[in-house]
Amino acid sequence: MTEPTAASGATNSGSGATSLGSALRDLTSTTFRYAMAKASRRVEDWTDDLNSVVGNGGPTMMAALQGLNAALQGKNPVWAALKGAWSGASLKLKLAVVLTLLLMLLLSPVVIVVLALGLLVAAIVAGIRSATR
Repeated sequence: MTEPTAASGATNSGSGATSLGSALRDLTSTTFRYAMAKASRRVEDWTDDLNSVVGNGGPTMMAALQGLNAALQGKNPVWAALKGAWSGASLKLKLAVVLTLLLMLLLSPVVIVVLALGLLVAAIVAGIRSATR
């Protein structure tokens, strides 16, 4: 009669070891899933924060992000930054830039002619002064 008791005791301790190993595996698996879920939530929060910064960013932020993105892709970061700045600019700023460029294009021939005439007058005056000495 003692033998069946010993055998059943051995069986109980064996199943206890099996259930302990199973419980540890379950605990490890649950802990891992919890850590991954927490990390995933943290990344989602960071992504939301970054999206809100990008969405509310002005021309400087857009220029920096587009330039960085282009540099990471091996493209020209200067051109990408200019396009990013333009896309992030407000309507008032875009209008001011366009009007300034138009004004420069319209006035540049006048400025060149005035400078050329000024240089011509200076050359004539210098020539007359050197001839009279």
